[in-house]
Order: sequence, then C-alpha cells, then structure tokens
Amino acid sequence: MSAATAPVVRRLGAVEARRMLRHPAYPIGMLYMLTWAATLIVNREGATPANGAYMVLMLSLLLVYAPVTLVAANRVAAGTFRNQVREVLDCAPVDERQRTMAAIVGLVRGPVLVGLAGAAALLVLGAFTTAATAVPDDRVYQRDALEYLQVPALVLGAGLLGIAVARWLPWPGMLALTTLVLWLGTIAMYYPFRAGPSAGGPELVHARTWLSLWPVWLASSHGILPRQPLGQELWHLSYLLGLGALAGLAAVLRTGGPRTALYAAAGLVAAVTAAAAWLQLG
Repeated sequence: MSAATAPVVRRLGAVEARRMLRHPAYPIGMLYMLTWAATLIVNREGATPANGAYMVLMLSLLLVYAPVTLVAANRVAAGTFRNQVREVLDCAPVDERQRTMAAIVGLVRGPVLVGLAGAAALLVLGAFTTAATAVPDDRVYQRDALEYLQVPALVLGAGLLGIAVARWLPWPGMLALTTLVLWLGTIAMYYPFRAGPSAGGPELVHARTWLSLWPVWLASSHGILPRQPLGQELWHLSYLLGLGALAGLAAVLRTGGPRTALYAAAGLVAAVTAAAAWLQLG
C-alpha cells in the first residue's frame, strides 16, 4: 500500500469499522449472551459473585463475541463485492485491494478494540476473584495483561478469517460451513489432561490443546485451570496472531496488484507461526 493510498484506506476503514459494529449479528449475539448468562448465574448456586461475573464476561467474549465478529466481518466484506454494488463501487477511486485493506483496518479499529476493552475489563475484574471457593468449578485464577491479549488476538483472527472467506469463498453457505468446521476442529483439539497434584505447580494441559484456536484457560471440567507457564502462553499468543495474519494475507492475495512482497510475508509469517506452534508445546 503506497503512501498516496494510505489516507483513502484509513478513511474507508473508519466507515467499515462502523458498519461492522452496527451489524445486526452483534445485537443478536448480545441477546443470546444475556439469556445464557442469566441461566449460568441461576445454576451457579453458592458461587462467588465476582467469580461468576468474571466467568460470564470471559465466556461471552470467547464463545459469543469472537464468533459473531467472524460473521460481521464476513458479511461486511462480502457486501462490498456483491454484484448489486460492484458497478457503483467500480466508479469510485478505490480498487479491490484497497477495499480489502480497508475491511482489515475497520476490523482493527472496531471489533478488535472492543475485544481489547473486554480483555482490560477481565484484568480489572480478575483482581476481585479468588481461587479459594467452596464450589470447585467456581474457582478463578487471575491472568496478567500479556495473557489477556489472547482475547483481542482471537477476535482479530476470527474477523480476518471472515474477510478471507468472503474473498475466496463468496458462495451461499460457505460462512456456515467454515464456522462449523472451525468449531468442530476446536472441540477435537481442545482435550483436557489433568495430571493430578504436582507439588503446587500448574495442572498440565494436553499438547493438542495448545494447537486449538482458543486460550487454554478452561481445559478442565472442574473450573478454570491454574496459570500455565508464561512462556507457553506467549507462544500461544504468537500462534494465534500468526494464524490471523495468514488469513489476512490470504484475503489480500485474492486481489489484484503486486504479490511478491505478500508471498514473502506469508512465508515468513507461516515459519514464525509454525515455530510458535512447536514452542508452545513446551
């Protein structure tokens, strides 16, 4: 992207950010989240209030907000390339690459910032939680700020995947199929392993779990896991960011224009992501 086109992409990105945040998928997701949260709170009798609020917020961000961002980003990006609007947009001084880059900028300026705010809220709320509770599955182990960056990283990756699907698979049903495959794949890899007491150390997580598109904070049927080694968590963050970057590069590669630098960047990101995937296994 040249210096001359950067202001155009930034301005269009601001428009795309508003379009994403105003997408009807978010109010629908919010309604589901509130209904589900109320059910969760009612069923958690004897739970610590701060721990319950933390659990609701965390699961809302991971289970609702991130998947909805996949849908919103896909629909906004796909809307730009529908046949009904192509003729109008083709008259505008913005090419396909600039429109795709603007969608990525809009994702960062909109949904990802909200995800970052959600991570900050978890950090603040976590200061009032405790792991010493009478209800075993109510315990909460606070993470630090670097670990919570996995939340906006997950939102970013979901949105970039949505944009890539809109560019490469612009056919009815492809978004639903992608979501289903992603969901089933995550469930298949998210397999918890409890090693029992380990002299006060963290409970171990199955190696396959680290390869899932998900933080490993919930890899237990008895509540949130204790903190894993910070190095592993940061490699997992790098892994999530790398996968998201590959999706974004794939979306841009679907457009016209020079590709040599993009292929070089994709190769570099793929190598770093593979290294992070290996190193996170400990």
